Amino acid sequence: MILPENFDFTQSNLQDYLDCPYRFYLRYVLHTRWPALVVDDAQEFELRMQAGAHFHRLAQQYLVGIPAVEISQQAESDPHADLHTWWSDFLIHVPPWLKGQRWVEMTLSTRLGGQRLVAKYDLILANEVGGLTIFDWKTSQKAPRKDWLLDRIQTRLYRLLLTDASPALVSGEGTEPEQIVMNYWFAAYPQTPISLPYNKAAYERDRADLTQLVERICTSEAADFERTSEVRRCRYCVYRSHCDRGVEAGALADFDDLALQPEESIFNTAFEDIPEIQI
Repeated sequence: MILPENFDFTQSNLQDYLDCPYRFYLRYVLHTRWPALVVDDAQEFELRMQAGAHFHRLAQQYLVGIPAVEISQQAESDPHADLHTWWSDFLIHVPPWLKGQRWVEMTLSTRLGGQRLVAKYDLILANEVGGLTIFDWKTSQKAPRKDWLLDRIQTRLYRLLLTDASPALVSGEGTEPEQIVMNYWFAAYPQTPISLPYNKAAYERDRADLTQLVERICTSEAADFERTSEVRRCRYCVYRSHCDRGVEAGALADFDDLALQPEESIFNTAFEDIPEIQI
């Protein structure tokens, strides 16, 4: 295996591999740094990403019990105007959905194909009958189709891992896939989250597919990490000039920033300190 020792698989690096195996190779095997812009307006892009990270911190503080009035003062002081709207809409629409036991910024891990997979959840809620609901906050400007979300590694990994981890969270023998739901809350569309219920068939499919994916990555040689044939994906890739697939950055106005939402890296999670869920 050419991966670094003690490599942890996450939704981010697994999605990178599916989008472009060569990008995965450059980023996680060679640790190649390439000074290319993701989009043409780098300053606004950076402000947008900072605002997204700030929103996640505000939501975390609220969910652990810090008074909303104190958090709102932080939102008002942020230089990105969108954050004020996101936070106001969050307070209006989200609290009624938050009944039940909470696990905030919970990180869980397990093993598939002999390798460790890790997921960090914005929020997990448990109801009185043992059902579990995942909430994931998204500050992207566009809301994708439900079928697109269902196919993303984040959805598949988060629901599968929580199913496996449920005995450690709730009393009893755990939670069946049919009792698990993943809700994506988009700040730009705050009234209704996109809700993705789980089921046994999807669980079995996810387990088989993710195990196969991890095993394929681990048994690959350098030459197996080929460039994607879908050149459209190169437009916003920092390695595009490295691969001779364009020099100029794509337009920020056309950029779908869903895949670059704040995740485990923002919170500096020490994955090696996270206990594995025994299943």
